[in-house]
Parts: sequence; structure tokens; C-alpha cells
Amino acid sequence: TDTGLYTCTATNVAGNTSLSYSLRVQAPPQLLIGDGESHLTAIANNSLRIHCRAMGIPTPQIQWLKDGHPLGERDGAVVSEDGGTLLITRVGLSHEGLYICQGSSQAGAAQAEVQVSVQVPPIIEPSAVDLAILENGTVSLECLASGLPAPDITWYKGNKQLSAEPGRTLSRDGKHLEIQRARLSDAGSYHCV
Repeated sequence: TDTGLYTCTATNVAGNTSLSYSLRVQAPPQLLIGDGESHLTAIANNSLRIHCRAMGIPTPQIQWLKDGHPLGERDGAVVSEDGGTLLITRVGLSHEGLYICQGSSQAGAAQAEVQVSVQVPPIIEPSAVDLAILENGTVSLECLASGLPAPDITWYKGNKQLSAEPGRTLSRDGKHLEIQRARLSDAGSYHCV
């Protein structure tokens, strides 16, 4: 590095004199989020940490933005003392967006960004669990599952996976199983996963 103390000295028969310069070489900021990811996926209700490494001379000051707006505690986000880590203690859908780590110093400014997507684990809304139907009647069973991305739904009778067949239809999204012309052999325990 060229940083250091530089001195020039002038000398003649009458004496000498010198002048010293202190030189500091600055380097503009460089920022890196994580290992350079451009996209992160977070799970709802879990925590999320985003690390931003800032390099440069002098050390850059870091500020975090989400979708172009400065982040604060009201956003459910906490920034470490050195600014290098953003912590969201309980992720919600409102935390989806573009996160930007900005670094600035006397030597310049730079930024790194990462897109955060939030996924929601599947949940199934409770519904009636004991049903009675007359022989040759029609019954519709519901599996009101939700999540992000939308979950795949599979129906079982006991341990046997069910599919559509004559007398039994499945809705395209898998949320409804209909049994037409019920027979005694249709009695049993049904569940969806």
C-alpha cells in the first residue's frame, strides 16, 4: 500500500530543511450480501438474517432500505451495531421485497441488493370429521388447505392414496373429494395431506 509518511529533504552547505506529507490512500466501498445471493426465501413466523459485508477505506457506514425506504424498528427489523446484519425476528408477508444495503464513505458509495420472498407453511382449516351418508347418496369432503406457494393436496383412505375414478371425483386443486352413489365399502377413515 502507498499509505504512509513521505518526506523530502533539501540540503546545502548552509543547512537542511525538510517537509513531510502524510498520505492516506482511500478505497471506495464494496458491498456483498451473504455470498452474493440475489434472492432469499424466508419462512413465515421464522427469523431471517441478512448479512452485508462492507469493504473500503475508510470503513463505509451502512444503511438498510426496503423497496427504496429506510428500514426501522416499526418494520420489525433490527440492525446490528456495525450495520452489517439485518435481523427480522418474525417474518410476515409484509417482509417480501427488495432489500438494499448501502455503504458510503468519503471515498464514495455503493450498494448491494437481495430480493426476499416469503413462503407460508401449509395449514388445513378444520371441518366436520364425522360424516354419515345413506347408501347410494353423495358426499363431498373438503380439505381447505392454504399456504405459499399453494400446497399440493393428496387424499387417502386409510393408508391408500386416492385418485379420481368412476364414482369418485377430485377437484382440480385437490380441495374437494366427492363420492357419488356411496357403497358400504366406501365407509372408512379419509384424510388429506
